[in-house]
Amino acid sequence: MPHTWQNALDRYRYPVRLADFKDAEMYPGWFEYNTGNGDQSHTVEFEEWFRELAPYHLEAWYEVVFWKMYSQKGRRDRITREAIANIKKSGLAPGDLSDLCQNYIGGPSSRSFKDFQRYFFGSGVAIALTFPAFVCPERFPMVDSRIANWAKENSHEHTYKLRRSNVMLPTSANIKSIDKFVLPWCEWCQFTASILSQRTGEHWRARDVEMAVFTAEGSEGALPLNRLG
Repeated sequence: MPHTWQNALDRYRYPVRLADFKDAEMYPGWFEYNTGNGDQSHTVEFEEWFRELAPYHLEAWYEVVFWKMYSQKGRRDRITREAIANIKKSGLAPGDLSDLCQNYIGGPSSRSFKDFQRYFFGSGVAIALTFPAFVCPERFPMVDSRIANWAKENSHEHTYKLRRSNVMLPTSANIKSIDKFVLPWCEWCQFTASILSQRTGEHWRARDVEMAVFTAEGSEGALPLNRLG
């Protein structure tokens, strides 16, 4: 039954005030976006804001790093500064970053991801994977430790039994593994989105599926998601 999924998506909240970045004044006209209550519709608006500006402004990329790290108050400023420093050091233009992100989207693999990831910082995977999810939310969900824990705990319950092959959640919670976690997670979210779109009559994206999982795993008390397959 899809109503548990719709309930989780409706309850999604990730409110972000970009002006809280301690270096915001260094970027006039940027770090002003406020996602309000952070529900799905406000978050989609921020995704659209990024897609419009990313090919032309590095600051749009900086904002998404801070957005991703916002809930980690003790780390968000430091990590954002590190990412900005790495991007500046690379000498890449915003269009170059967009091209590298599109290369990953067009052919997801460990290699195409590493070619893109290295311009953000070190081995950080979750931040870099935020950008494909913003650029192409139809096919690419985000990742973090909360999502990885849910996937590991529910890998058997939420497997789709198909005639020729099964669509399975990753059994590993290692989000740094593109092959063992990230790509199976993307495939599973895409397939789940197609089922939810059919059963609810509403359009679901892979990113929406991830939002529902994020909410379910982070809610106080149990917020179960019914098996669909």
